[in-house]
Amino acid sequence: MKGFLQRVFNRRKETPISYEEAKDMAASTAAHVRGTLAQRHDTRPEILYFLANDAEPSVRRHVAENEATPVQADLLLTDDKDDDVRGTLAQKIANLSDGLTPNETDKLRRMTYQALEKLARDQAIQVRQVIAETLKDLINAPQPIISQLARDTETVVCGPILQYSPVLTELDLLELIETSTASGALSFVSQRRNLSERLSDAIAASTDTDAISHLLGNRSAQIREETLDQLIDRAPDIEDWHEPLVKRPSLGPSAAGKLARFVAQNLISVLERRKDLKEDQLAMVRKVVERRIEAGEFSTALARQDKEDKDPKKKASGKDKNAAPAEEDASSNETAAYLKALDLHAKGKLTDARISTAMTENDVKFARAALAVRAGIPAEAVAKVLNTHSAKGVVSLAWKAGLPADLAVKIQVKLGHVPPGQALNPRSGNSYPLSEDDMLWQLEFFTGMATVGVR
Repeated sequence: MKGFLQRVFNRRKETPISYEEAKDMAASTAAHVRGTLAQRHDTRPEILYFLANDAEPSVRRHVAENEATPVQADLLLTDDKDDDVRGTLAQKIANLSDGLTPNETDKLRRMTYQALEKLARDQAIQVRQVIAETLKDLINAPQPIISQLARDTETVVCGPILQYSPVLTELDLLELIETSTASGALSFVSQRRNLSERLSDAIAASTDTDAISHLLGNRSAQIREETLDQLIDRAPDIEDWHEPLVKRPSLGPSAAGKLARFVAQNLISVLERRKDLKEDQLAMVRKVVERRIEAGEFSTALARQDKEDKDPKKKASGKDKNAAPAEEDASSNETAAYLKALDLHAKGKLTDARISTAMTENDVKFARAALAVRAGIPAEAVAKVLNTHSAKGVVSLAWKAGLPADLAVKIQVKLGHVPPGQALNPRSGNSYPLSEDDMLWQLEFFTGMATVGVR
């Protein structure tokens, strides 16, 4: 829409020129004069065709972009030696392709299709990429062109088509899953909206672990219970599958118990907070967790805390005869804070106000634990963010925890020990000062630095 309005505005600004003036401009030795003529929407077709052979690439690029350029000139420019000229032409032609077919009877439409087909096979990746990005959402995009782009060996070309194109049928996609040679192509199919059970089965049967990870993370994908159980059986040694499995919208009767046998400690808490699990499923999760604690898979502090919670005498006295050294007591306190945060979150009481109050009262351990629980990331990663005093990292953590941007300032100063003058303040409207991509990158960086659980 912006481009359309700009073109309309430019047309209004154009002062009409005569045919003789146009010919003089076309013969000018100054490239910028010829370029100005090439951009005009009232330039005669034969002059634009003449300028399509100009020695200056910038002039030919203007001709390629001009919607008034005759199709004959467009077809000529498909062989232009300059990649940018062909890329510009690809953008224009692709935008004109809605509803085109290989069997056009109208001469001009047939030539437009020929130009599009030629550009979709262009040797320059950027030209094919422009075509793919423009056609990916079009319902009436030419099917043969879409099929060709979907089989491209470059993922920047085939990826947008495989992930978004409504032209591809289920049968097309099943064939592409079997035959595609582009690295990562299957991952794009995995991310399509409302993926059918049949397609999910085909992806799940593959050896492409990245594609299956994307499939599991695709909340709109329909995955049969049997297929999901099979993936859970394969998942213990594939860590990238653990989180998306735990967060699948629907889990079968035995799935939660199976997952509890091998996922990390922080993901156990995600399982326990699910609202859709029945009491018998939650009981199975707790039973599996108890066995893992007894086997020493989780931290010693968590095991000790769990035993103390079950010992009435220790609950009453608040003391342990075999008390550990001071550093272990600190670890136990942190575990208690984490368990408290989990409990409050499960009850819907781990609110923004509760976290703000904890910082006001200098309850640092609970505030840290609350951030970990609300954000759904390991406590070790939270500690790494806060201990490095990174304003961007702390802001990203608060965003992930779903806290308001003004509270993120308090967290930066109080928990992250960021100097007040260096703290990142909210933008107008209490919005976060970083982009979502920046904040996701920060979180991935710090989570990668932290040690997640013990298996």
